[in-house]
Amino acid sequence: MIRYIVPISNCKYYIRHIEFVSSLLGLIRYKTFIIYIILLIVSSQAGFAQNYINPQAMALGDAYSSVARGYFSVGYNPANLAFPSKYKTYINLAGLNYIVTNNFVSLKTNAKYGGKDITANGEKLQKELISEIPNKGWRYNSGVNIPLPLLNFSTGNKAFTANFLYITDYYISKPALEILFGGMKKDTEYNLDLRCDAMTAIEYAYSMGIPYNNMALGFSLKYIQGLGYYGLDPKRSSGTVSVDTILSGSGDYFFREAYGGRGFAIDLGIAFQELNGWNMGISVSNFAALMKWNYNTLFSDIVGTSMLKFMGGRLKSGNPDIDLDFEGESYNYSFLINDVSGEKFFQGDSNFSNLFFSAGVTDTTDTSLFKVRLPLVLRLGLSKQVKKDILLVTDLTASFGDRLNYWKGWRCSLGMEYSYLPSFPLRLGVSFGGLSGWEINIGSGINAGFIHFDWAVGFHRGLWLHTARGINFSMGAYLTRKTKSLK
Repeated sequence: MIRYIVPISNCKYYIRHIEFVSSLLGLIRYKTFIIYIILLIVSSQAGFAQNYINPQAMALGDAYSSVARGYFSVGYNPANLAFPSKYKTYINLAGLNYIVTNNFVSLKTNAKYGGKDITANGEKLQKELISEIPNKGWRYNSGVNIPLPLLNFSTGNKAFTANFLYITDYYISKPALEILFGGMKKDTEYNLDLRCDAMTAIEYAYSMGIPYNNMALGFSLKYIQGLGYYGLDPKRSSGTVSVDTILSGSGDYFFREAYGGRGFAIDLGIAFQELNGWNMGISVSNFAALMKWNYNTLFSDIVGTSMLKFMGGRLKSGNPDIDLDFEGESYNYSFLINDVSGEKFFQGDSNFSNLFFSAGVTDTTDTSLFKVRLPLVLRLGLSKQVKKDILLVTDLTASFGDRLNYWKGWRCSLGMEYSYLPSFPLRLGVSFGGLSGWEINIGSGINAGFIHFDWAVGFHRGLWLHTARGINFSMGAYLTRKTKSLK
């Protein structure tokens, strides 16, 4: 239970002991909230920002759709598979791509507010805290993408890829956070928008590029094998609290789980090479992408609820109030705050249950099919080899959904590769917008004949570890075979 003292104008009384829906996420006190977020950032709980990020792409700020080659083209622009490359064959040996980001909390924020009484000194810290909360609310995303060894490869103009994805995406609106931190004001209605998605899956893709002179067309046919999912159903989850001379509100939140699912999607691309020295690419990802959950397959029957239990265990490790088994059950939480005035509230504790009502119902038999749509992504990319050892790249990306680690809106990326030493290229990148806000990236690699190793790191919304609100890390190794006919 979260307890607050909330002043109501025109009353000499205070409303206290409000049980609120934020208990759904286990955010009990602000210092616990901050510690919990920091632990999430450094712990192994993760999900993957839904794209095919790799060390080369990350180091260039994700400006990669016009220069990707081999199986690295999948997820950026499959049309690039049709163009000649230095290598005919690419075979992945190992890889790990990790991202964790949010738009509010950093180590510096924790040092300022964590473990302190924010209502002291005339609520000075409380007011500063509420003023620093982004108007769009607080969002936390994390992710891991692991390309399955030897199952990501390309030869000629064809590629096959298989990636393990673990995605987590949480959101709390600013009005909900204002109530959570005791910042309620008179004559205001607070929209308690909460969103939550977590998913594990293996995504398979068959891709091909079709050349035509200096132009190419490409496609990827994707099959997504769902291993586990939990989240709030956005169509059945909402709540409001209104503050006047009385306090009133209601809400209903529907939490769903599934341990089996499948989905299909298509990526389409077109690319141009050597247009007055420029390369250009346009692609659309996740066309008609739809995941169906509680849709059991042979593989999900074999895996059972083990992956869902693992995901739930990571969630419950920082939220001891969550009393779910994560075996595929659904949970419906509702609350009601009757019209409360100071006079009503202080009639006695026996009347408390009549003023504040909440209930949670668990359904272990809910196996109904439900769907989760993956947002559409549009990419526009340009690149130019300005000198023999300097490559400049830029991408403009638009996402058309705010879910599963996609951020609705535009993102601009700029990158440079300096290859004075071809075996040790240096890559730099910067991007603005999207999930990471603004981001600075750096990376390099070692090209030792047919064996290659690349790495990259990026910082979100800050240049230093204590000010950054997120971090990317990526590393990978792969084998290549040269193209004999390449001139």
